[in-house]
Amino acid sequence: MSREAIIELLRERGGRGALQSEIGESTGYSKSTISYFLSKLEGEGVIYRRREGGLGFRVWLKGLESSSRLVRVGIVRAAEYPFIFDFKSRLEEEGFSVYLRVYDDGVSLMNDLVRGRVEVGLSPLITQLVFYVASRGGFRIVASGASGGGSIVLRRGVEVGDVRRAGSTLASTMDACLAAYLREGGLSDVEVTYFDSPQRMVEALESGGIELLSIWEPYSSILEARGHRRLARFSDFMGAFPCCVLALRLADEGLEGLVADALAEALSKRDYADRATELGGLIGVEPEVVRRCLAEYEFHPRFEVGAVKCYLKAVGLEAAAQWVAKALLHS
Repeated sequence: MSREAIIELLRERGGRGALQSEIGESTGYSKSTISYFLSKLEGEGVIYRRREGGLGFRVWLKGLESSSRLVRVGIVRAAEYPFIFDFKSRLEEEGFSVYLRVYDDGVSLMNDLVRGRVEVGLSPLITQLVFYVASRGGFRIVASGASGGGSIVLRRGVEVGDVRRAGSTLASTMDACLAAYLREGGLSDVEVTYFDSPQRMVEALESGGIELLSIWEPYSSILEARGHRRLARFSDFMGAFPCCVLALRLADEGLEGLVADALAEALSKRDYADRATELGGLIGVEPEVVRRCLAEYEFHPRFEVGAVKCYLKAVGLEAAAQWVAKALLHS
């Protein structure tokens, strides 16, 4: 019965509660059915509901409701985040209520962060620096995250010298590494098209709309499995570069430190294979594909400021290095 299923789910969630939308996803009942029974249960004093920003209502069994602070965490749709579940658990242990949201590109994520739609975002460092300047320092950056996981992919049947069109995402690690690759390869006449999702990038390469692609995992591995050629991994010519790192909109310095420490702890784990199924479900990719892609990454509890500046210099963004010390938390 719907009523019993809702109560059992909320009992399992305890002080975390559940978003009203999650109840429908977990029980399989329609929105109208869930809404009907929640209204009845609320009228009977069995549950407690509280609106949480643009996420709708969070629901608890009466007596289990939490006064914990909601933290909305955004990530880019990538295989780069097997640590996100340990990070989430660590914050929940500290009394936070954590909501995860997946974005197709870092620009959309950072746009939501500066507008206050998420408090925490894992996205490319370059994207964050662009938004840091545009928002006049409206957030802080934690220099922790992963390196690796990106590649230059050539369409099957095409030679490098025949490339006329390439694809990437705007103001991102992909964009910077593509520019470095084209510059070093003497391919200055290649036209670059920017996409707002990895799916559209893949479709463009497969249809022949572009011949070259700068893209992250798991999509570079997926394309390679389909017969396209992986020309180079970013780490081949960039070393252990900081790709996606964490941006914080939280204003309380104590909370900033707590979140930064939680991320560093989550990134200290060395084997994330047990998280492949969860991550695959979160980003919409087969778990086995995610599991294979994890070997493409190195995870870093901390990036040194000097390493960050060297990376920016390597991709031709020396001017951005002056912002790093101001933007980085605990720099």
